[in-house]
Amino acid sequence: METAATGPGSRGRPRPTWSELPADVRTGIESALGTEVVEAHSAPLGLTPGLASRVRLADGRRAFLKAAGVHRGAFEVEKLRREARVLGSLRPDAPAPDLLGVYDDGRWAALACTDVDGRPPALPWTPGDLERVLAAVADCAAATTPAPLTGPRFVTDWAADLTGWRSLANSPSGAEDLKAALPADLADRAAGDLDQLARLEAGWSVCADGDTLLHGDLRADNILLTDERVWFVDWPSASVGAPWLDLLFFLPGVAASAAVDVEEIVRSHPLTRDVAPETITATVAALAGFLVTVGLEPAPWYAPEVRAFQLAEAAAALRWLYRRR
Repeated sequence: METAATGPGSRGRPRPTWSELPADVRTGIESALGTEVVEAHSAPLGLTPGLASRVRLADGRRAFLKAAGVHRGAFEVEKLRREARVLGSLRPDAPAPDLLGVYDDGRWAALACTDVDGRPPALPWTPGDLERVLAAVADCAAATTPAPLTGPRFVTDWAADLTGWRSLANSPSGAEDLKAALPADLADRAAGDLDQLARLEAGWSVCADGDTLLHGDLRADNILLTDERVWFVDWPSASVGAPWLDLLFFLPGVAASAAVDVEEIVRSHPLTRDVAPETITATVAALAGFLVTVGLEPAPWYAPEVRAFQLAEAAAALRWLYRRR
């Protein structure tokens, strides 16, 4: 049996269900788990097109199962393979689910991990939830340093993405694109600053390398809170870099949701308080440019709402950047 849920931040279209997977794929997954799946419930959130279900197994265990086939794009299959490698490498004290099983037949890939019985952070962010998550970001960096994998490297993984201002500066429609992406006051200011923003952005990678395995995609729907601890889920974007990067990439989403002093967080947080101000400024500039340009792209068919979220984060990141400057 499989049911689907809806709610705030839910997907534009439902995910495929367990029963819709090919029979040989279901059999292979159950073989990898060592038992049958007897119940499955689709996860309501997420920005991928594949199966993501909380399942109950015949031996009484519960697991979170993800699967994707190449018919939806080879990239989605490779992401699951990458996430399986990451989860299989993490130390037990990392705030991540345990890997329970992996299936890969070349056409389909699937992974199962422990099912965390938690809740996502409240949105808008509350001080209590934010305080817990900020502490967990520091704990996660400690648990993933030194990195258990040698790559991919963050500076390589993100090299093409963190060029948004340079792309806009070189585009004849750059100023018009900004008007479509940002509130009028920010769009006008950024349009006049495009060359300067492009130069500032180019410095993001100078100090971004490191030996921490980063989550790479920390946002509210990839975080679960239980009474005992904070969990970070969905690790396919993990890469190796400087330990403070996850925190900086997380903060625009927080600032877009609630009245939060991100500068005070950066000044006081153990991962960023000793980082050179110019390094943080260049990284925030690059992140703002990325969010603007990705927010202007056509939305994926399975998550049409994502661009609005990204543009809200872009505005928050740009306001943060102008405050720093």
